Amino acid sequence: MKFKNDMLEAAAEQLACDYACAPEDFLRDENTTVFSRLMFGRRRFRKEPDFMKLATMGNGAVCSAHRDIYPFMEKLLSETESARLFDVPALLAINSELARHGHCLAFMSQFYLSPAPGTPIETDFPIKLYEGEEISAVLYPECESKRFSNALLFRTDAERHDVLAVAARDESGRIIALAGASDDSERFWQIGIDVLPEYRGKGLASALVSKLTREIFCRGAIPYYGTWWGNIGSRSVARKVGYYPAWSELSCKRLTAEEGKKPE
Repeated sequence: MKFKNDMLEAAAEQLACDYACAPEDFLRDENTTVFSRLMFGRRRFRKEPDFMKLATMGNGAVCSAHRDIYPFMEKLLSETESARLFDVPALLAINSELARHGHCLAFMSQFYLSPAPGTPIETDFPIKLYEGEEISAVLYPECESKRFSNALLFRTDAERHDVLAVAARDESGRIIALAGASDDSERFWQIGIDVLPEYRGKGLASALVSKLTREIFCRGAIPYYGTWWGNIGSRSVARKVGYYPAWSELSCKRLTAEEGKKPE
């Protein structure tokens, strides 16, 4: 239980860097609204402050907002229970207000933490570990068709990097499943997984995620796993490996010129 509490405390500290607030804001019952700004140690998803993002670890919610939408979000959070902020009525209200400022809702995800390194789940397929430059030198060319875009970033010029990967191959040597970890921050490395359709249902996803989880812990980082709410298969993988839900998160994006057009 102490290990799980330590992981949740670390998650609150990471989210505090992401949202420019205090870790305690995620652990108390009241909702909190703060002005969006970039903080040292944040997860490196964007190079500029988010216009609006919202997260909860199950207690109060925290919203990081641009000054243009701050009054709306502060009022909404003062009037709405944290869990209800992720329900349809609140989402519609948020999206409508975002549209007034040239933005729209984009991502709504559930993030999971591992309770312990654990013992890797076995599979009949051979698994190989790749690290650092091996990933771009070996896996990028082999997986250039982007069949594994959930597992790897396929970029070397970004703030986040693919730092670890485990691949399973069939008898011909073809990669049939791949799990990768990106260094979203110094402490938190996110796991992504892809399995070719014809090899799904054979336990490959859980085997690779469990192997990669252990490798991340061995390097002193904290593994975490994210998926959108409707991806039942991915959520099942998290459960099989022993991951537990730690926080929910909502963010937005700027509307393109085409998306911003009003219907005639």
